[in-house]
Amino acid sequence: MHIDTEGGLCLLHPKRLNALDPIHHPFPGKITNSAIVGEHFLVSTWIERDLSLARLALIDLREPIESGIEMSDLRVAVDSGKSDHHHVAGSVWSHILDAEPLAICEHEQDIVFCTHHRGIYRIGIDSREIWRQKPLSWDLLGDLPDGDVLVDLISVDNSIWAFSLGGGWAEIEGSSGDVLRKGIHQFKSSTNEVWHGDGGNWLVGLSENRMAWWNSEKEKIAVVNVKGPVQDAIFNNGTWMITGWRQDLLWPESRFDTEPVDVSRQEIGCKILDRGEEGFWVLDNSGQWSPFAISGDDA
Repeated sequence: MHIDTEGGLCLLHPKRLNALDPIHHPFPGKITNSAIVGEHFLVSTWIERDLSLARLALIDLREPIESGIEMSDLRVAVDSGKSDHHHVAGSVWSHILDAEPLAICEHEQDIVFCTHHRGIYRIGIDSREIWRQKPLSWDLLGDLPDGDVLVDLISVDNSIWAFSLGGGWAEIEGSSGDVLRKGIHQFKSSTNEVWHGDGGNWLVGLSENRMAWWNSEKEKIAVVNVKGPVQDAIFNNGTWMITGWRQDLLWPESRFDTEPVDVSRQEIGCKILDRGEEGFWVLDNSGQWSPFAISGDDA
């Protein structure tokens, strides 16, 4: 599945990675969060702050993807008080949200998402609520503007991990929504996005052109500078493979306390994909695929 910066969707060939169909726009604007649920469903959120509109919708990828209302027509509908009549085109279901959606993930073929100052929810693919958890907070982040605001939810085994803008983290029991433990990383930078690797390894993309490697089992943290925002990362055989602002980076455990290997790329890397025997490839901001710029021998 390919999602572009304007909310366009299309399916990709599993081997050639080219578009199978024309791009369609079920949402009227940029998709803010999304996750694949099971084998056939895409759950996504959309928000338009100027119009005070937000949607959460589930799309069945076995059905043709449809284009919906355009933004100009939606503005007219809002002005006439008919915005509630317009939902995500071709969706299994589409719900109006009364607060900004912040993060979403798949957990055991259910959907876990959070909204601003309203809490965290687990729902089934039929949109039935399973549990809800009140908004997370951390005492030491109370005076930090938006410090408690969640930026990422990640499913790991039986738990869901939540990460906040101010460095807060929490492990949530997946079946009940109970908070098992939580803490704070004092990075002195905002958390933008987080990636999970096995063995309790996490990569945290930070503001101010920084990133951090956190091992939650060994309670170790390393922070390094990068050229720009980290866009994607994969943990492979004890090594972080990272792409971002015109650079690919290789960060093995042997270099935990030092700088990762850095190779420049012409465009901005957006997504890393494991293509099996063909190795790891990067999708850049121009829509082109190319091999990850660093081999294991360079570590």
